[in-house]
Amino acid sequence: MKKETVLSASSGQNAGAYGRMTDTGTLRDPLWGQTVEPTPTERRLLGTRALRRLHHVRHAGPAALLTQHTSTRLQHTLGVFTLIAHFSPDWPELRAAALLHDIGHGPFSHALEGIEGFDHHNRANDELASGEIDSALDGLDRRQVFALIEGDIPSPLRNKERILHADHLDSWVRSAAAFGILPKPASELLGGFRLNGPHLEADEETAELTLKLILHEAHYHASTANIGPVAVLRAAAERLIAAGGLEAAELGRLTDLELTGLLLRHPATSEEMQRLLYRADLLNVARAEEAAPDTAYRHSLRKLYLALPLIAGGQPPETLPSYPLLADLPSLLGEYRVFWPQPISG
Repeated sequence: MKKETVLSASSGQNAGAYGRMTDTGTLRDPLWGQTVEPTPTERRLLGTRALRRLHHVRHAGPAALLTQHTSTRLQHTLGVFTLIAHFSPDWPELRAAALLHDIGHGPFSHALEGIEGFDHHNRANDELASGEIDSALDGLDRRQVFALIEGDIPSPLRNKERILHADHLDSWVRSAAAFGILPKPASELLGGFRLNGPHLEADEETAELTLKLILHEAHYHASTANIGPVAVLRAAAERLIAAGGLEAAELGRLTDLELTGLLLRHPATSEEMQRLLYRADLLNVARAEEAAPDTAYRHSLRKLYLALPLIAGGQPPETLPSYPLLADLPSLLGEYRVFWPQPISG
């Protein structure tokens, strides 16, 4: 029997399956149903601490406490890498960029963005400039890799034109699989896309399905299951830093487990972190204009991810049946209040 080394656990549509790297070096992605043969450079990147750390960061952040969206940033990264290897197999810098595009994320992904100036883009630049990554990239155009990650060079990985790209496509499909709303296997969905220049293009049926996933993700981001835990975790992390339990500069380097441990041990945050871990279902979320106690945490939802797919033949997205539903999404943005039914003591 051939020995296999577990590279990443899957979630959602293929729950219980594993993305594995065999002795021959083949990577199997269980969501997309594709196999990739990593190059020596890619194998070096896969072995870096910066990349392995992402397996200890939840893709959905603390919303994993209330949903089955429990995949990790590494699983998402491997999914994006699989898509790029599918669409652009012979562009080594782009393949490397796919593996490195999320290495700046702090614990619980986007949940703690902005605390004490933390910015995952800045941290990514620091990681990308590190000796570990520089050594692993030996032989590749490092500047091109960085530009591809930022979207300065349009590619199927990322762009700045609000056009669907592989990073968001994997996120939306992975999320839909976790919530059980993906109507067909991701491998079949993938067949509806093709590369058109630097962009992904979909047939009409695939574009409509993708738009439905985009709409679902937007409503999920505005849900109690997401906003509640994020607001509490942010408040707890800020309290921990203010109490001297964590240096602000160290925040982005932690994993979810490391930050959780600090929050559980410190007297300023222990009780609330216990409640967040075990009774997040009790959290109440209200809009700013609705009644809430003075002790409620404030949360601002300022952004939704709405990069739309290109449609084959130049068909405008306005012709898709679900397009009018996009008009309702701005109403989800704004100020929210999050509070427990009973205040935390002390």
